[in-house]
Amino acid sequence: LARFQRLYLPGFLLAMLADWLQGPFVYALYQGYGIDREHNGYLFVGGFGASAVVGTVVGSFADRFGRRKFAILYCAIYFGHCATKHWGVFGVLMLGRILGGISTSLLFSVFDSWLVSESQREGFDGEQLGNTFSLAYFGSSVAAIAAGQFGELAAGLAPLTKLGGGMYYGGYVTPFDLSNVVLVLCMLYISSKWSENYGQSDNGRAGGNFGKALGALMEDKKILLCGLICSSFESSMFIFVFNWTPCLMETGQPVPPFGHIFTGFMIFCLLGTRVYAYLAKTLAVEQIGAMVMVVSAACHLTVFLFQDVQIRFVAFLVFEACVGLYFPMMGTLKGDIVPEDMRSTIYNLYRLPLNVIVLMPLLMNFSISTTFAVTTSILAVAVASAFLLKSVPSSAKH
Repeated sequence: LARFQRLYLPGFLLAMLADWLQGPFVYALYQGYGIDREHNGYLFVGGFGASAVVGTVVGSFADRFGRRKFAILYCAIYFGHCATKHWGVFGVLMLGRILGGISTSLLFSVFDSWLVSESQREGFDGEQLGNTFSLAYFGSSVAAIAAGQFGELAAGLAPLTKLGGGMYYGGYVTPFDLSNVVLVLCMLYISSKWSENYGQSDNGRAGGNFGKALGALMEDKKILLCGLICSSFESSMFIFVFNWTPCLMETGQPVPPFGHIFTGFMIFCLLGTRVYAYLAKTLAVEQIGAMVMVVSAACHLTVFLFQDVQIRFVAFLVFEACVGLYFPMMGTLKGDIVPEDMRSTIYNLYRLPLNVIVLMPLLMNFSISTTFAVTTSILAVAVASAFLLKSVPSSAKH
């Protein structure tokens, strides 16, 4: 198991590090290019829209042509996303957001699919798979903390400087260049170390596999409930990412130290992955899932009910611990429930409602209290789904 983890983790962590390195600097770079809040929103809508439309289909191709190939494709597409940040031109930046949306779909489906397939081929059980997921997301939290520091350091090396034709270098572009270096390393590692695995090709038609996956989702209650939990929790998490900053700002008070706050969030996320490893020894994964959904819904309800920034901050820390618990829990749950022959396809189908839900507050410009009323309602769906999933007998077809 340790040997298998040493094979998987460097590839996954390099992929996550590349994502974390540029993530905190997207808004700041757009601001540096003079893009206003409205057009900033359009760019993010483009990214989530691409993830919803293209990302959903791309999973069936990963099952057919190979998850390893599509992990390498993630590196290539994300490289293009980061490269576009050198141009302060709205059209080029929109192309970058579209590439970013497609690559994010690949990051959160293909890597997990490869891991589950290889883990099952090696004969590891659900608890051992959960242990690998827990280690992976523990490492991802450490990578996020390191990426924040390295990215800030890189951004300060040289000021944002304009070249000809709307092209720039330095400033907040530098973390994107650093991300591309990591992506090249990730591509080289996966190419040389990982073996290929496949889902079902459905007689050579990826579209046929897509239709079959949609049928399985509708027919099997466990697959459907798992998808409801996944899309509900992750959409509330992404909406939280866009809204935690204004929640902690007070009129007439100094701007909070957001870098330190982000580090605090990542530490609690990291703590959550370790709590999962402890709970998994005594509780079924469905029970852990139900607990995480209840506590997460309570955290978002707290933000809706209280204006006090200190109470909100504590609620956010607890929610981040839930995020740390969620990823290894959901990775294990999907590994058990989703059929191997169409794993990447179904993982991306789970992301379709997620992207649509996240677009809603972005397009409708909700207030903070309305936004958290929406996320609390979404998480209530996740709570109900988690408790229903516990009651579905394990002998159900899947």
